[in-house]
Amino acid sequence: MTDVFLTTAGLLVSALGVWETFMAVLHPRAVVGPVTKAINRIFHDVIRARFIRPSPLIVFSGPILLVTQTICWASLLVFGISLVVWPQLGTGIISSGTQPTDQSFVTAFYYAGFTITTLGVGDLVPTTAWTKISTVTAAGLGFSFFTLVLAYVIAIYSALARRNQFACEIDFRTQRTGNAIIYLKPHVLSGDWSLLQQDLNTLSSNLAELLESHHFYPALHYFRFSESRYAMSQMLRFCLEVSTILRALRATKHLSSPSNPEPIDRIWNASMQMLDDAERHFVICTSNDHFNEPQVADQFVSQVFEVDHDVQCDDTKRFAASYETLCQEWAGKLHALEHCSYSHPRQQSNQQQ
Repeated sequence: MTDVFLTTAGLLVSALGVWETFMAVLHPRAVVGPVTKAINRIFHDVIRARFIRPSPLIVFSGPILLVTQTICWASLLVFGISLVVWPQLGTGIISSGTQPTDQSFVTAFYYAGFTITTLGVGDLVPTTAWTKISTVTAAGLGFSFFTLVLAYVIAIYSALARRNQFACEIDFRTQRTGNAIIYLKPHVLSGDWSLLQQDLNTLSSNLAELLESHHFYPALHYFRFSESRYAMSQMLRFCLEVSTILRALRATKHLSSPSNPEPIDRIWNASMQMLDDAERHFVICTSNDHFNEPQVADQFVSQVFEVDHDVQCDDTKRFAASYETLCQEWAGKLHALEHCSYSHPRQQSNQQQ
């Protein structure tokens, strides 16, 4: 009876390890297994601890999470197969030497570990059809597991490189300030929107790719860098401020605005969907930060509209009111993301350089 229980438990634990790996690697749609979900939640709580948060070690949170996930998946697989092997020691699996077969769990773990890593062992050999099939199956699972984990890590770091490239593109477009006003000012003053619309199409396409990569691999949310420009919240703040300013201009019909609303709507929708996905799959804390978003509209008025003497006071008031209404759709979610990832907006991003 004990043998049946151990074998059944081992098969279930092994299946759980395979399922966790399958959900994270072969079916990556921001939906992970219960163990991986628990790891992510515990990991998030740990890095929020006060003794961890100010530490420069937080930049290693992403790689440490990947290692932790891999170890947990491998442990489930090894432990499960060890339970299957354990009752077979001394009967289905025997020592190849003259010494009697050790029937302890340590020996079962030893046999399972060497089988999964496909290294094989010479001192223990399977003798029955069941143990031979189990050994071959375990070796196949182990080989597949390490191959899938390697592909998983490569895919995550490829997506991370593209995210960092997108952050650098924003940084270069804003003269390394992250300031949406600096980015928009020359286009608004010149009244030539064609170049801006082309650039917004490029940015929205890159942002859509970013959205899909984070939806595929939620672990990307845990990768941090010491440079603030690489923070996901900083990239979203820039995109949302740009699209909100342009949508407010469009709503204020007396002011000049792009004739084609499609690029603006694309970057707005991509940013909002990215924010919604981050809230659903990553943001597990709230923020009491009441950052004054409408001040961006005031700065845009002072730095751009006051240069254009044809703009009337009533127009600027309508623009500011429209901007404030629009930013209410994303301000709370963005603050929560900044609070959870400890990537608050740079002070210089809202100042004229």
